[in-house]
Amino acid sequence: MVELIAESMEQTGYFNTTVETYEWNTYVGRVLDPEYQNNGYVPCIGLSGTFNPGSFCNALHHSDNVGQCCNLNGINDSELDDLMDSARYGVEVAEDAELRAERYDEVWNYLADERYSSITHFNLATSVSNTDLHGFEMWPFQEGMYSYNMFAPQDEQIMWVDRENAAGDSDLSDLSEGGTLSLAVGANIESFDPPHSTDTTSTLAQGFIYEGLTANDAQGNVYPWLAESYELRDTQDIDRTAYADYMSTVGTTEEGAIDTDEQVVVPHPEDNPAEDDEVRVLLPDDAAEAVEDGTYGMQYRYNLQEGVEFHNGDELTAEDVVATFEYVENSDISAQTFDSLLTAVQVDEYTVDLYAQVADAEAERELPSPLILNATQIEEVEKGNIDPREGNTPIGTGPYEFSEFEDAQYYEVTKFDNYWTEQKGVSEAFSWFDGSSDFPDGPVIDGFEVEIVPDDSTRSGALQNGEIDSTYGINTSTLDDFDSSEEFLVYSVETGGYEYIQYPVNVAPFDDARLRQAINHLIPRERIVENVFSGYGRPAWTPIPQLAQGSGTADAEALEEELRPMNEYNVERAEELLEQVAADN
Repeated sequence: MVELIAESMEQTGYFNTTVETYEWNTYVGRVLDPEYQNNGYVPCIGLSGTFNPGSFCNALHHSDNVGQCCNLNGINDSELDDLMDSARYGVEVAEDAELRAERYDEVWNYLADERYSSITHFNLATSVSNTDLHGFEMWPFQEGMYSYNMFAPQDEQIMWVDRENAAGDSDLSDLSEGGTLSLAVGANIESFDPPHSTDTTSTLAQGFIYEGLTANDAQGNVYPWLAESYELRDTQDIDRTAYADYMSTVGTTEEGAIDTDEQVVVPHPEDNPAEDDEVRVLLPDDAAEAVEDGTYGMQYRYNLQEGVEFHNGDELTAEDVVATFEYVENSDISAQTFDSLLTAVQVDEYTVDLYAQVADAEAERELPSPLILNATQIEEVEKGNIDPREGNTPIGTGPYEFSEFEDAQYYEVTKFDNYWTEQKGVSEAFSWFDGSSDFPDGPVIDGFEVEIVPDDSTRSGALQNGEIDSTYGINTSTLDDFDSSEEFLVYSVETGGYEYIQYPVNVAPFDDARLRQAINHLIPRERIVENVFSGYGRPAWTPIPQLAQGSGTADAEALEEELRPMNEYNVERAEELLEQVAADN
């Protein structure tokens, strides 16, 4: 894909391009380096969002995410920040879905004009399994593919292994318990510590072990999970200046960063660390004080399931939940956690209140998003070190417990004997469950063996040779062969993710929007989908995938009609823009 784009740029006569490639984990570390934004490179990488439209613009473009997640090249645009915030925050958009959608349309149009990033295509996630794997369905987020399939009562989704009967039109009456499923993933597991990792493979591996307060179905509806129930108790119409009286004053660095080792929960909107020697910020203790005085945007109450056991035998309590949110501070996911979260407060042993800074249209899904960790383990390890390579076995409440890991080779988990839903039964555990009485009370597979095989063709060969049962992300050129074979099943779904390139906007000449627009017109999106991905994808004429369109645009068809001409392959228009840039330089 990158070579096609580079070739297209070269053919205009305005560019000399060089493509550099790296092993995946090396590449991730490289592009997330804070210095990367100053070197003038154009990175190509993927984004996996959520069901919320904000995840498809904030992660790439919001100033708060510089150096985290996917804002790789230091995009810092206060006008854009305000547009994104106005589409997500405030009582108006929290209560009016139509207004929220209209404001997101303003964001998409602004991004089309400024062209900080070029999205090439929406991914079509694919998975291939042999016919021993039954009941499998695609999940629109790759990192949750196997955790969703192993047990999702919200969709009555369960997979099982049956090596005597071939998968096809299997249903719950055919379910077979036991067995071990062998999988292959395409990258090493960088960390078993959820707040201190953001790569897809690590999140996939963590999904066997950890769980969250809530869960989503395939349509994005939110269900209580480790929380037996939850409710929105209060909403207040305030903005972030309401915290001024609680804020601490801290210094700034020569580079224009806030100089504190503590988590900045809320920076004062009127202060600028790039210009001011001192700025006002709300730190965690300040946030707790504000809540005590009744200053907050939203209050959600989560009543925890009782009797949930961690893999070390501890019972899940509110202490674990609060400790988890404190552990998130200054982690790899702190930016997307503290863009909404104010603080977490223990009410009693099984009750936690989560407070949002301001009214947030995405709070129901975003506030409880971190996976819940064990408070005892948190006390015993340094941040980021919940990992067997550091001598620390990861401990969660999930249906599988850590068994073995050989770095860059394989990973194994085994079924947890005291998994809480099996102790309670799904009908008792989940008041919302109204599914079949045949649906099991927990996963039915005894264990998972996860082979780490970076090379696509090697994973494909391992599947063909019967060495593994399932894998994903293999070369699309081989999918048709698998699809035509009676020995394999190919699954696919448009995902909540896409591939993109991001321009180094702080480095000339990429600080000129016309140059970025020109390159965008040189991206052969349709050729990329058809020739590189063999049709397993969809050209990105807008920045928002189908699964987030419900709350992310007032009219998806109208938005595509408006933005598609700005994203189509158009060499003539690109050369016009390049001539303008050249004339001014």
